[in-house]
Amino acid sequence: MTVRGNFIYLLISLLTFLVLLAVMKQYPQIGGNRFISILIEATLMVAIWSLVRNKFWFYVGVALIGIGAVGIVLQFLFDIEGLHLINIITVFLFYFMSTVIAFEALLSPTAIDINKIIGSISVYLLVGINWAFIYYFAELATPGSFSGYSLDPQGKATLFDLIYYSYVTLSTLGYGDITPLTPVVRALAMIEALFGQFYIAILVAVLVGTHISTHLSGKK
Repeated sequence: MTVRGNFIYLLISLLTFLVLLAVMKQYPQIGGNRFISILIEATLMVAIWSLVRNKFWFYVGVALIGIGAVGIVLQFLFDIEGLHLINIITVFLFYFMSTVIAFEALLSPTAIDINKIIGSISVYLLVGINWAFIYYFAELATPGSFSGYSLDPQGKATLFDLIYYSYVTLSTLGYGDITPLTPVVRALAMIEALFGQFYIAILVAVLVGTHISTHLSGKK
């Protein structure tokens, strides 16, 4: 089993991150925002280690990880205004980059195997996390954009709540316990729900088409 381009490591790291984030949400005495930052950084390192094969994107990813690591250290040592936002933007850029690279790998004209199936799940998880960060930025711009969530000590929605809301919206479950209040976040929720449906439909079509094309080529 090769390391580069193998999605299983990314999938395991994402699932571990989501589970530990939920545990820390329920048992805050285990760890706070600093531990969450370390978890995010660990997820990013696994992504760059297992996913990126292009040297340019590899160096970009390493640079973003370095910026994030410096930001975490500075958060530990100092209370610098605006540093948290810079760290969040850096993490969002990395997750977005990872999503694009992973999706590009899924669309490559290669045989359908278990790695591609795992990759499709990883991309789905990455999309949900990316959208959670977008909601987070919307909440920062307009506090009170959502109702039904718990607040962190600064009075903002917690990352776990927004990730939870993002996946509920992406999968169109629509529990209704967290609801968008402003036109902007309602529009974002609509777009995410539509994306979730089109992702599944288009991905299945692409994977089936690739499988048929590869099967027919093998017969020639």
